[in-house]
Amino acid sequence: MEKRKSSGGRNSTGERKPFKKDGDNSFGGEKGQRRSLHRTPRMSIPKGTVIDFKNIAFLQKCLTERGKLFSRRLTSASAKQQRLLTVAVKRARFLGLISVGSAQRK
Repeated sequence: MEKRKSSGGRNSTGERKPFKKDGDNSFGGEKGQRRSLHRTPRMSIPKGTVIDFKNIAFLQKCLTERGKLFSRRLTSASAKQQRLLTVAVKRARFLGLISVGSAQRK
């Protein structure tokens, strides 16, 4: 069995391959254009919305079908809003305004 020698960064014609530079676009497409890596939020908290345990319709929009809170990444909420949302959901669950989990489990 013969050992293959590495080409040392050379192509079949013997020329060196150019190195990728920092300015090269690794995502493809035109140089200088970047593909958007942002996710679209599933829901957003409108300005002026009061985050309170009594606002049941709003709190249910922030929960999944199984009763879990959407993460900040998905709701595009600030850290303070997410903390208020967590406390409001816990209070509403304690008072029985929101179900703790889903009834259908597989």
